[in-house]
Amino acid sequence: MPDADDLRAAWGPPGAADLSTSDVAEASPTGREGPPSGAAAPLLEGEDIVRTYPGAHGVLAVRGASLSLAPRDFVALMGPSGSGKTTFIGALSGLDAPDEGEVRWKGRPIPGMSRTDRSDLRRRGMGVIFQSFGLLPTLSAVENVELPLRVNGAPLDEARERASGWLERLDLADRVDNRTFELSAGQQQRVAVARALIAEPEVVLADEPIAEVDTENADLILAALWDVVGRGGAVLAATHNPEALRYANRVVLFRDGLIDAEGSPGELADHLTTD
Repeated sequence: MPDADDLRAAWGPPGAADLSTSDVAEASPTGREGPPSGAAAPLLEGEDIVRTYPGAHGVLAVRGASLSLAPRDFVALMGPSGSGKTTFIGALSGLDAPDEGEVRWKGRPIPGMSRTDRSDLRRRGMGVIFQSFGLLPTLSAVENVELPLRVNGAPLDEARERASGWLERLDLADRVDNRTFELSAGQQQRVAVARALIAEPEVVLADEPIAEVDTENADLILAALWDVVGRGGAVLAATHNPEALRYANRVVLFRDGLIDAEGSPGELADHLTTD
């Protein structure tokens, strides 16, 4: 079994391999290597989530899975394709109501929240990065990114400036006026990431946020997600890409609609796969 320094070199944040074990809590943006102990109350919880897709042969996609996201969590949700990760994220986002179980935002069941509170959660509390990107084809890249701010009432000039800044950060400064059909899959993915992050949500649920990009752009995206953690929020990223393990403090392995294992990247090293 490799020691802590070996694991940090393989999975720690950039530069972490040069740190001693005692330095990690101070140096890491998450403030810890593993799951919290006696941490603050969860931001988002899913308890005993069950989701079945109806039909002649109904598909039980999620089979009673539970997960909690606390402040400063960066959780990598990993597992085989078809294991239910996307369905689970949809249920946690509140966009796809589970058949059984409960999703809570800061201790409050989302279905029981008022329409105003649910709207505020969508606008400011939670950002979602969809595997299919979910961009509006009639809008340019910068218009897609600025949309959440415009919905929140930000002036056009302010929204445009911030959206342009996000696109520049994700190396898309030369694509601000392009529409989605003029962008590659990797470029569309980065636009979708910028749109999800521009309103500075407390929690980000990301479904395969680095699936379509190379290593350099994956690091740009993961560093942007890490900013959420740095300001006290949390990230749940479903991914097959091991690059995410350099940023995660926790890994959840999903298989056949259930959580198969959970722990730090080091603890689950023998179980990890990119299949």
